[in-house]
Amino acid sequence: MVPEPPDVSRFLHGGRLETMPRRREHRRAVARWLAHAALPDLLEPVGEREVTRRLGDLADDPVGVRRALVDLGIVRRTRDGAEYWRTELTEYDDVGPEGGADAGHRTLHLDGSRVDSIAAFYDELNRVFMAGEAWRLGPSLDALDDLLHGGFGAARGADRLTVVWHGYALARAALGFAATCEYYRAKVADPRFDTTLFRGRLADLEAGRGKTYAELVLEVFADHPGVELLLR
Repeated sequence: MVPEPPDVSRFLHGGRLETMPRRREHRRAVARWLAHAALPDLLEPVGEREVTRRLGDLADDPVGVRRALVDLGIVRRTRDGAEYWRTELTEYDDVGPEGGADAGHRTLHLDGSRVDSIAAFYDELNRVFMAGEAWRLGPSLDALDDLLHGGFGAARGADRLTVVWHGYALARAALGFAATCEYYRAKVADPRFDTTLFRGRLADLEAGRGKTYAELVLEVFADHPGVELLLR
């Protein structure tokens, strides 16, 4: 039997969900519990039949629940619906051991399939790192650097941090030459920034000497020896 957390148990009858709550915050709380219970391994694909079977142990309408998890963005699926995987870290995930020699180690997962632009990269960072915070990380490399120092968000208190970047090839393409040029052109056009600096970086990039945004992100990670980045 899957444990019933207090904020979800009132919607269950005999440990099962009869109908999804109507209010969005309640619906999402129940969905996060169901998603973790049916798909305990973050980003691990599971076949459609097995997902439906697992949800059938938890809910009276497993197909409707499966559809709701996708609609809420907690679970994603292949185009043909053959496989499903959970993309959202929930409060039921164990993000770090409570004690022992490895108590200061924490593992977090980035989903590269969610990254289709520089802005979306920071949306993904906020989804993974800042779920429990009342504020959001700004879209800058300096902000990423501050985040990896571990003073806030999911990295707070971690002596060692492992970040597994799933679907990195997709994200690398989205943060490549075209996106970086667009990023620099926006900086050049904005008088709040050092336009001379960014004009030079744009010229270097177009001449083949500069680095893409994806490469700059990797450099920020590399500056933090306590953070292990695994590209998948």
